[in-house]
Amino acid sequence: MCVVYFLQNDIVCPDGYQLVLVNNRDEHWTRPTKDADFWGPDLSCLSGRDMHPGKEGGTWLGINKNGKIGVVLNILGPVDLSKKGRGFLVSDYLCQDVDMEKYAAEVRKDRDEYHGFILLLFDLGRRRDCLRAKPLYVTNALGYNSCVNMGTLSPHTFHGVSNSPLEYPFQKVIKGKQRFGQIVSQYPTVDLKEHLVKDLMELMADTTELLPDPVLEKAVSAKGLNPAETGSYSAVNIFSSTYRSRTTTIILVDGKGTVDYIERSVEPSQSTHHERTMHKTFQLSVPLTKASEMGGATAGSLLRGP
Repeated sequence: MCVVYFLQNDIVCPDGYQLVLVNNRDEHWTRPTKDADFWGPDLSCLSGRDMHPGKEGGTWLGINKNGKIGVVLNILGPVDLSKKGRGFLVSDYLCQDVDMEKYAAEVRKDRDEYHGFILLLFDLGRRRDCLRAKPLYVTNALGYNSCVNMGTLSPHTFHGVSNSPLEYPFQKVIKGKQRFGQIVSQYPTVDLKEHLVKDLMELMADTTELLPDPVLEKAVSAKGLNPAETGSYSAVNIFSSTYRSRTTTIILVDGKGTVDYIERSVEPSQSTHHERTMHKTFQLSVPLTKASEMGGATAGSLLRGP
């Protein structure tokens, strides 16, 4: 169970944001993971990395210095050990010199080689029709009767995605997206970044159960999970004795191309009732596009409500 909220703007002034994105990675305590750091050719990629045997090097979210960003979320379903690791869908995108649309088409062609997934792709370093390339959505969630297996996502709109298709959102997507939109609208400029980060971290730390949730309840049943855990799974931030929202990542890209990558991760201590919290912050720059240099709009004027 993971969740991501984001807003991408086509046209921004220098003190506004091209992208605001926040993600919770939910994972078993025991799964080995590397904290965020630079890796890949010329250390051009930045992400945390999965270290599970056979899946080493995959990631759930990352960015590279050319402005490419990938996020992958699981679709709940049966386990097949012959399937490829979904984390490579992101790491391969970041380290390969391949066009976003071409990469998405290749993923769609090979989609049955993976367990159920939703893949979000961004490329802030590219523009089309004088505007920044729109985010792409790719999924193999046919088991949920999804009719959207690949397509673009609208800019200037608050989006939320979790472990179900766009047509069937969990309550944490519906309600969390609304709160995300309120936060981003309240702090639309870089001088308010400290407040933006604080409130986004509070959103992603919220353990409030969001029931009833028929979509989630159906997914939990299909996966064979303990139905008593459904309440915990319904929250934006999940906590149980074996499973947790272990990593929160914020990516902010301003109108000048400056990227703030902020990671908060938790690890279990000797007692499962306690945890150790670590924070890492990185800053880099991505190429400016013509779109980000266009004027005429205030930082907040392009935001559309959730």
